[in-house]
Amino acid sequence: MLSHKNIVCNTHAICQSLDLSPADIQMVVLPFFYVMGNSLLNSHFAVGGTLVINNTFVYPATVLNQMVEEKVTGFSGVPSTYAFLLHRSPLLSYRDKLPHLRYCSQAGGHMAKQLKLALRQTLPDHTKIRIMYGATEASARLTCLDASFYESKMDSVGKPIQGMSIQIVDEHGQSLPVNSIGELIAQGPSIMAGYWNNPQATTLALDAGGYRTGDLGYKDEDGFIFIAGRKDNQLKVGGNRINTQEIEDLLLETGLVIEAFVTGYPDALLGHKLMAITVANNKQLDSQTILATCSQLMPRYKIPHTLLLVPSLPKTSSGKIDKEKCLSLLAHHIRAEDGQNIKNINDNKEARYGQH
Repeated sequence: MLSHKNIVCNTHAICQSLDLSPADIQMVVLPFFYVMGNSLLNSHFAVGGTLVINNTFVYPATVLNQMVEEKVTGFSGVPSTYAFLLHRSPLLSYRDKLPHLRYCSQAGGHMAKQLKLALRQTLPDHTKIRIMYGATEASARLTCLDASFYESKMDSVGKPIQGMSIQIVDEHGQSLPVNSIGELIAQGPSIMAGYWNNPQATTLALDAGGYRTGDLGYKDEDGFIFIAGRKDNQLKVGGNRINTQEIEDLLLETGLVIEAFVTGYPDALLGHKLMAITVANNKQLDSQTILATCSQLMPRYKIPHTLLLVPSLPKTSSGKIDKEKCLSLLAHHIRAEDGQNIKNINDNKEARYGQH
């Protein structure tokens, strides 16, 4: 439940963070029912700017052409938006055709460092990149990493935007010192009143300290916030505590993968076994080649036990990775794999004992 005050306060803070003005022209490829798309609508209306709406992002060349024609000054997307632009579009060839593109902003989840580096190398030098972090429960945005710190603090989501504050706390709600990982608790005029007709969920999310984001992270000595993953993404693998976000980043760092989703399934011996569903950067790669490269770059307990290759990861209507559909694909793959293993065992028995 978001009040008018929540939305207005967050809108003005976003306008300040992005230095928006009436001269700004925003290319919109995100739906307005999604909180990030909605914030683009609100913020540009607030400053008297312009929106260019394009619903054909599956054909990225048409989007890029329109950005050139309309002299677009801003582009915003989620991590998969930029992965698509970098690996499935002619973005690099447009580098000199976007003289008006003042900035690009990213929110909607963690974006791997590999993508951030590639984006900086591909976009025009004058285009500023701003990393943002937020939640629907906070009206849209909570933090922003100023473009001047993009290289030096690349793994950070920046500092709280105007009017917001974030504390890092332990399981008892006590503030933690710098560089200590805990849960992010947000306070400010943009935080929701609660969940509609769900007082139980509201009580879990909101307390005297503020909004419990469910995200783990820390602040460094300069006050910059770093996200370490979701609380519910923590897994025990062979006695080692792992956050699946870390494994997704490591897979992208191999240079063989452009998108990845990692989860775990229960294992009596290890606690969990890691499963990954990924998109390779070319059709010639197979899962064994990728896993062999992983074995050279990461410890054994971080290497996925199962790695499924797909042409593209399923997405929600807001462009985020659809985790439920990814889990269904992996479950189907495991069932098929188990069935094949049983068949192989039976075939082996028949070959050995069939003559009797």
